[in-house]
Amino acid sequence: MDRLAFAEGLGKKIITSQQKSFEAGSEFDDLSHITNMKRIIVAISDYLKSEDMPENGINAMADSLKRLGKGLFVTGCVSNKDEDEDEGEVREDSEIWFDYIYEHEEYPE
Repeated sequence: MDRLAFAEGLGKKIITSQQKSFEAGSEFDDLSHITNMKRIIVAISDYLKSEDMPENGINAMADSLKRLGKGLFVTGCVSNKDEDEDEGEVREDSEIWFDYIYEHEEYPE
C-alpha cells in the first residue's frame, strides 16, 4: 500500500470514529465537530505535501475524506430527525449546514 492510500485509510478511520463519538453525545457541537473533521483532513494533506506527494492525489484524497465526513454527518442528522420533519428537507439543510461550517468555520448568520 502506498503512502497516499494509507493516509486516506487512516483519515477515514479517524473521521468515522469522530462521527461515532459525536453521535454518542460527546461534548462537541456541530461547529466543533465539523471544524475538527476539517483539521484532520488539512493535517493529513499538509503532511503529504511535506512528503512531496503529488498535489492531484492529495486533493483527491482530501475530497474523498470531506465527502465521507459530510455523508456521515448528514446521515446522522437524518436518522435523528423528528417524526414530523421531511427527510429530504433535513438532508438538504444538513448538507448546506455542513458545507457552510466546513468552509467558514462558523455558524451561518
